[in-house]
Amino acid sequence: MSALIPRQTVEQIVDARNQTLILYADAFKAIAAADAAVKAAHAMSRRAAPRSVNNISYERAPEVQAFYGAVKLPDPAQYERTARRILDIECWAHIVEMTDLERLMDREAKEQLRAQMRYVPERTDRNGQLITEDEAAKGMPPITVENIFATLERFRQDAGLIFRRGIANVFSALDRRFRSHDGFKVGSRIIVTRMFSESGRLEWGRTRDTLIDVERVFSILDGHPEASFQSTLHMLERERGGSWGARQSEHENEYFRVRCFKNGNAHLWFRRDDLVEKVNKLLAEHYGAAVGDGQAQEEDPLENRKTTIAKRFGFFPTPDEAAEHLFNPNGWRKGVIRFAKKDSPRLRFLEPSAGTGNLARRCIARPSHLDSWSGGRARYEAEYRFDNIVDCVEIQPELAARLRADGIYNRIMCADFLTLRPQDFEPYDTIVMNPPFDRERDIDHVTHALKFLRPGGSLHAIMSAGTEFRETKKSQAFRDLVAKLGGSIDDLPAGSFSESGTWCNTIIVRVTS
Repeated sequence: MSALIPRQTVEQIVDARNQTLILYADAFKAIAAADAAVKAAHAMSRRAAPRSVNNISYERAPEVQAFYGAVKLPDPAQYERTARRILDIECWAHIVEMTDLERLMDREAKEQLRAQMRYVPERTDRNGQLITEDEAAKGMPPITVENIFATLERFRQDAGLIFRRGIANVFSALDRRFRSHDGFKVGSRIIVTRMFSESGRLEWGRTRDTLIDVERVFSILDGHPEASFQSTLHMLERERGGSWGARQSEHENEYFRVRCFKNGNAHLWFRRDDLVEKVNKLLAEHYGAAVGDGQAQEEDPLENRKTTIAKRFGFFPTPDEAAEHLFNPNGWRKGVIRFAKKDSPRLRFLEPSAGTGNLARRCIARPSHLDSWSGGRARYEAEYRFDNIVDCVEIQPELAARLRADGIYNRIMCADFLTLRPQDFEPYDTIVMNPPFDRERDIDHVTHALKFLRPGGSLHAIMSAGTEFRETKKSQAFRDLVAKLGGSIDDLPAGSFSESGTWCNTIIVRVTS
């Protein structure tokens, strides 16, 4: 925040404000005199032309209405309050702007300050006085030299707190690891959901404010409080402009590497570790605790798996829309291949933690898109085989029984998947899975499942979005493994599992052994 406003400037503001109120009071007297004069003229008109029995209707003509409404005397107390209200709001807005206070604030803090500046209590007693001091405290104090300096001094003392609170508000809303009762640490990446519309354009409103807030924090910590805080916005608008439709792109500036996805989300990687460290120190100061990692110290290596069963078995049935994303994302060639040439062996599929079999069932059914292929379904059924072997593992006996009752699967095993040994199974061509998410159990299940694949086999898993951005040793090791195998990580739409009872954000991981 810039230095306090010089006293001479403050005195000039207050003097001009007070002179304005005097002029408004004089203006009211002039309006009152004009009102009295108009009323006298109207009274004289009645002497010149008393109301005629002919009742000529001309009163609705616009010029007549304007004539009779030329002077309309307001209530004196209301006129005075409104004049003072408008003037004080404008004066406080000007004063705040001169201090650069808003440059330290996030969007939420700005909105709160502006609401406070706009607030003027309307509840008054018969003498025009406010009923309570609490009511008066909701707004900014009246414009006086003493009130201005007292308010600016409070802002100056609170500037660090305002900035730290703004950082906490910004990053806690963006980093999905955050829990208010845990130590909070910003990692190397954040995810901004719904940054782009279906047309591929940057969304207005909260999204733009979010980008500005993130850049504001980094610019100020980098010693550039005078920056516009909109270079990232301008970069995205410039480099993504001139085209239409959802698309993936990647951009880079001084502070961020930004990857934009077709689903409208964007991932921001921080390029300045020194600034990230400063953010984390300020967060620790704000929360009054040591910098944490947002997790319950879950830093197990990939081979150190949970031995306890997840609460309620971590069971959330795979919604149809999420299953379709897994099998047919942007065309079948990028999804799960469910057929082989007639002279090839039968394909072997496995769904661990099968639940109700919403993934396994799709490994047996003939894909509906075959109907749209050249030559139709008949041609491809003549060339390809669809008699896949599909095995399921399900820990809950009642669900395993339901899978057996379907009568379409090769083998149903009622067991904890993590206790099964790969050497006891013939390797699988494809594994599709929606494992338990909590406490990184999905990583345990996926890394174990990879051992059941044949060389060149593929795995397609729905996992918690935390896998993509957690800074734990296990999550980092898993991302390294996916990269080593040439795999991919893609976001599922927000709320994909809401119908199953959880708002946990999810991703799809695909790897080839």
